[in-house]
Amino acid sequence: MKNFKFILFSLCALFLAPHVMKAQEEAPRMDDKERIALTAVVLDESIPAGARKQLENKMSQLAAKNGCAATSNSRFVITCSADVLTKDITPTAPPMHAYTVMLNFYVGDGIEGRLFSSYSIESKGVGQTPDKAYINALKSVRVNDPGLKSMIETGKKEIIAYYNTQCDLIITEARSMAKRQEFSAAIDELTAVPSVCEECYRRALAESEIVYQAWRDHVCLLALNKAQAAWANRDSKAAAEALSLVPVDGACYKDACTLRNQIAARLDAKEREEWDFKMQQYEDRIAATNNNYSTAPQSTGATAQHSEAQRAAVREASQAVMPAQPAPQPAYQIKGKWFK
Repeated sequence: MKNFKFILFSLCALFLAPHVMKAQEEAPRMDDKERIALTAVVLDESIPAGARKQLENKMSQLAAKNGCAATSNSRFVITCSADVLTKDITPTAPPMHAYTVMLNFYVGDGIEGRLFSSYSIESKGVGQTPDKAYINALKSVRVNDPGLKSMIETGKKEIIAYYNTQCDLIITEARSMAKRQEFSAAIDELTAVPSVCEECYRRALAESEIVYQAWRDHVCLLALNKAQAAWANRDSKAAAEALSLVPVDGACYKDACTLRNQIAARLDAKEREEWDFKMQQYEDRIAATNNNYSTAPQSTGATAQHSEAQRAAVREASQAVMPAQPAPQPAYQIKGKWFK
């Protein structure tokens, strides 16, 4: 009887295994837009330059390993300071540098300088130079260390609490950015809210739609004004280039179409040929963008209700009609021994 039950159980397991694996493969996975974002940053100047990049990469891996998005511009950071406990020269040929280093990891708010969690690891490394000894000490740090995992989990809880309590401030700041015509930065601020913060996520998503519409309308108006100025000088080539930057869903799109028809009616055969070519390129780009949106799987993350292709198209147009501005980077205020 026992043998019969064992055989029956084995057959069931063999039958169900492919279905379980398929279900796991088809289960929706969180992308970086849906995760809590952490930026790996090393500000400790005592760490050799050659080791800093490796340490940043290690911390980015640690963040990703524990369900966070490793980004370059989040206000929340994972950072590390180092205390060299011992420096020795080995009695070998050739002599080697042997370092014992205390690596102090922190997760916190890099803007306000608030510490959320920390963990320290003592590590040893040997190398032909001090830099190599440092780097080898870093290599021994395991991203699956239970203490590091616990540190990240504690930090994530604090970050969720931040979004849940500061939602009004986040939306207000995004609106201020939009008024300063920092539309892309405003959308990034709003879409940084992770979906796990359900109420704030929904509010930020709705606000990002408003900001995105304002951005499209602003780019549309600037492109139209540029096209009108070019046509006033009878420069059809410059007018075509400006009209090709008009977002198809911008508020002034109909006015742009009217101007486009007016210009086309006034061109001679040679000018019309070049004009039609430019306009066909414009139509093809719109069709490609819309096709990418309709065929791409829609994420449940806070990416607004538009594809990255659409947002990229508006961003590209805005760079062409608006003065170039460097992407804003957080001014980290990591105080004291890295945090308050």
